[in-house]
Amino acid sequence: MKYGSLSNSDKASVTGLENRVLHALSFAKETLCLLAEEGYDDPDTLQDKILPEKVIGETAFLLYAASLVEDAAIKAIVSETAQILAPHARSKKILLGICLYPALAIEYAQAHVFLSRIGYPDKHFDKMLDKSIRAQSHFGRERPPHRMLEQEWVKRVWTGSHKPGGKHIGDVISYSALLHLTDLLHGTREDLYAFTHALMYATCFNSSPWKIEKKTELILDEAEAMLARCIDEQDYDLAGELLLAWPLTGSAWSPLAAFAFRVLMRVADEAGFLPSPATRIDTLQKLEGEKKKKYLHATAYHTVYVMGLLCSASLQTGMGLLPNISTDKPTPKIPGKILEFLRTGDLKPHWLTDFDSLTENEKYALADLLINIALYRSARQKQYTTVFELVQIAYEEKIGSPALVTQSAELLERLSELVSV
Repeated sequence: MKYGSLSNSDKASVTGLENRVLHALSFAKETLCLLAEEGYDDPDTLQDKILPEKVIGETAFLLYAASLVEDAAIKAIVSETAQILAPHARSKKILLGICLYPALAIEYAQAHVFLSRIGYPDKHFDKMLDKSIRAQSHFGRERPPHRMLEQEWVKRVWTGSHKPGGKHIGDVISYSALLHLTDLLHGTREDLYAFTHALMYATCFNSSPWKIEKKTELILDEAEAMLARCIDEQDYDLAGELLLAWPLTGSAWSPLAAFAFRVLMRVADEAGFLPSPATRIDTLQKLEGEKKKKYLHATAYHTVYVMGLLCSASLQTGMGLLPNISTDKPTPKIPGKILEFLRTGDLKPHWLTDFDSLTENEKYALADLLINIALYRSARQKQYTTVFELVQIAYEEKIGSPALVTQSAELLERLSELVSV
């Protein structure tokens, strides 16, 4: 993959990475107090109900990830939050769900499993979970591949097994988004989530990963194409999950990934939390007191947790340093056609502010980011003449995600065939 050359001599620290994990954990403690009992359901401010089980399960996942970081302050707040979480994760309602619905036992027991793994076991829940997993109907729910991987991973966490996956694990991975290229031009957010989640579960969040029959550089190439889209659309929820691809594969940060991580950190610092597409600032400003707190946590907790997961994974794998964004290649100007296209219209995404503050050398190191964004935008806007010009630039300058450039060229070829019919 074309990363350019990273400067090894001058590393920039991700300032306060541990503090960012602590912030996510503190937010999680308050989220539990606000939403763990009843979730959130206000049709005037939120389209979909936030179920308490979802909040409980995702909080437990964050605690598990943070517990893998060797930091005394982080371990202390993980312990505090785990004790708050335990009564909710092991309520009579959750236990009844495990008992009644063996096909959903892992979903109901997820928080219990993570609590057990970080040092808060419960033999009564273990016994009921074991019975449900052994039930005839345990496999009676059809799931997409990434959800099948999630089931197997949670079981693995529960048992503490480090055995390599059997043939069925390899089969599931082979049908997942990890081995089949996502539609990078017209894929949905759900398609991108399938990729990020499959990677999290297949790598077992850096604990004895299963074998993935795909070169890491191809996985990261795809991640870069999707990351460019999410940064441009200010979808920081998905952007954070995509950035996990680097620590989860043990790969050095590319200039594009390092830049995207910096954008997320700056936006989070300015807002006080990493904004979610679901959080409407105008709605938040109209609310007061407890209603305001509940709305903020209901709409933003997942994105805050994602930042906590990303920082935890980076610290766990020794990737708490982001390289300076630079290249030792010749530094011609970025092709004017790309910048011209990216600056048209009223859209002024956050990343442009960060980009404009860079040196010319740093900007050239981000040529992949720029053409990825331009290709995605022009294809979505059906500006196919621009797509053609950008594909030409990509081939001539050898920039951009190979997968995205290829899919763009294939799109043009299909359209050409359509016109000639």
